[in-house]
Amino acid sequence: MKKFRILGVLAIIVIVVEFIFSFAVGWESASDSFMEGYNSVYENRFYQTASVDLKPLSDTRLDSLSNSLSKENVPYKIEKIRVPIVPSVWTSIITFFGVFFTFALLIGLYCLIRLFISISKRDVFTGRNVLRIRIFTYSLVAFSFLNSLTEWFNYLEVTKQIVLPGYEVKSFEMSADWLLLVIVVLFTEIFAVGVKLKQEQDLTI
Repeated sequence: MKKFRILGVLAIIVIVVEFIFSFAVGWESASDSFMEGYNSVYENRFYQTASVDLKPLSDTRLDSLSNSLSKENVPYKIEKIRVPIVPSVWTSIITFFGVFFTFALLIGLYCLIRLFISISKRDVFTGRNVLRIRIFTYSLVAFSFLNSLTEWFNYLEVTKQIVLPGYEVKSFEMSADWLLLVIVVLFTEIFAVGVKLKQEQDLTI
């Protein structure tokens, strides 16, 4: 049980530190995107930024940069760009609902911290912890799904609106690791079944 307490405290520290850094980076990115969109009003249209991966065509002549160590020009290629696009109606709708899912994710993080606090107090296999881990897991899955939809619609708009001579947009890839999310859901339900079996066993004693 002492190991549970140590792991619980370490997990809380990691989550808090990760959340602070992610919030700082996300806030800076959101601020930049807001200013780009605010300053990019043209013909009553608001723009938002989207990122896509690129690959050069076979006949593309790559540009070069100067290497300060070798004193030579070395080639480079563009692999990712961030461009302003006119968002689709679906993207605007998803962004609206994204506010609620973000709030749900914050509640899920709070439940996860409460879960680790309970574990550090040797209070592990309880119904409350099942509820906490389920809230965190499914809020994370819902947020990831909504974010993947946004990335997909932005990808479609980039391919329709942006032309970059000599390059083509790579196939769409989601940033979310769905295999990992499925594993998290699986272990969540395994934990829930374990708690239920323990409670049934306690009643039969």
